[in-house]
Amino acid sequence: MPQLSEDSLAEIREFFDDSDTDNNNSIDREEFGKLLEALNADISKEEADIGFDIIDTDNNRSIDFDEFVAWWAE
Repeated sequence: MPQLSEDSLAEIREFFDDSDTDNNNSIDREEFGKLLEALNADISKEEADIGFDIIDTDNNRSIDFDEFVAWWAE
């Protein structure tokens, strides 16, 4: 995980938690799609799926907090 200030990590955690609508400490494809919509990302479903697969580095079909931080801080 990248070195970030406590304030930055707290902000990222809040955004992650808001995106994790089922409160299971991970973001699934549907939640990721909603996150991209909230960010007004102009990408196709196919592009979103590719992005999800890249972020999900352990290939467990969900994005955990460490994966989210690595992506967000990129």
